[in-house]
Amino acid sequence: MATLTHTPLIPQQKALAFKKLLVAYDFSPYSEVALEYAVDLAARQNAEITLLHVESAVSLVQKRSSVEEIRDRYGKQGITMSVLRSSGSVGEVLSRAVAELSPDVLFLGGYGNDRQDRKVLGSTAELILRTLPCPVVLIGPKAVEQHPDTTEPEKIICPIDFPDDVNDRLAMIASFAKALRADVQLVHAVDVQHELSRPHSATDTQFEFDLLVGHLLHDGVVAQSTLLYGTPEEVIAERAAQTKADYIVFGMHKDGNFSSFFRKSLVARVIKIARCAILAFPQVSQEGE
Repeated sequence: MATLTHTPLIPQQKALAFKKLLVAYDFSPYSEVALEYAVDLAARQNAEITLLHVESAVSLVQKRSSVEEIRDRYGKQGITMSVLRSSGSVGEVLSRAVAELSPDVLFLGGYGNDRQDRKVLGSTAELILRTLPCPVVLIGPKAVEQHPDTTEPEKIICPIDFPDDVNDRLAMIASFAKALRADVQLVHAVDVQHELSRPHSATDTQFEFDLLVGHLLHDGVVAQSTLLYGTPEEVIAERAAQTKADYIVFGMHKDGNFSSFFRKSLVARVIKIARCAILAFPQVSQEGE
């Protein structure tokens, strides 16, 4: 179990910003929801959005016109939005756009118009989240469009499995929570049927949770913690629905594997059943590494 120190969270937070947002848009219902999430964050942060459209030969002229209409519509609402068109495979286009634009967050509909994408959602989503250097917001098939009140705090659920880089993860959670003016609920899912879970150490887990919550509270973030029991992806998605969470936030290990207790597919499984967006962020690189 990782032990928390009293390392300040401020230095890591200064490296994070949410002013440049990139939205992959393909006219699917899922990319529409992704755009709504991006618009919400842009309104809260006075951020700029780049709408990335991967062009195909199908209805190209009509789609170009529609992308411009979307930009103009949100422009009237005070959202600064530019349009970027590119061709190629989705994965290649996303990697190239992220490398060129260095966005603070990428928003992506996990299910696109391509049926093949739907069949390989898990592997495709995990590949994107493992390889891109920026935080990624993914919209799954059951996520619904959000209409948040920008005057009220949003809610984010953060599954935690007590990794060694827990302080860095807390810093990123705190930074995102402050950007959204969101309340945080840390959750640890105990799979009682799995030998690597920790169903018999609830007291120790709760103690560690209290330390994590204390750090967030000290840094000005409203936070609480909850232990969940059951199949991790199911209880995490259920908790998010019960609390009307806007995001479920996952961190990643330094080697690129998900912090997912014992299953690398946990994030992809949650994407498929959650009714809110999934945010996955890479580990903060330390100076000198």
